[in-house]
Amino acid sequence: MELLISFWLMLCHWVRFDRSENRQEIEDEVELLARQNLPYKIRTVKNKAGRTEHVLYVQEADRDYARYCTGWRPMGF
Repeated sequence: MELLISFWLMLCHWVRFDRSENRQEIEDEVELLARQNLPYKIRTVKNKAGRTEHVLYVQEADRDYARYCTGWRPMGF
């Protein structure tokens, strides 16, 4: 089932933007995205360790703007 959902998200041009075990961190980013009227989806999944993880998706065309709005920076910089 997870493979089918991932395939559907890919076909509809949704990309994984962020993931966290803490729902509040995702909600903070969602608030920033909602202010700019950017579409988003949140899924709750189990990671490989069996813990609950929240995954935030944005549309592929809006990914760079979503990064700008949330102040996202790549790790290591």
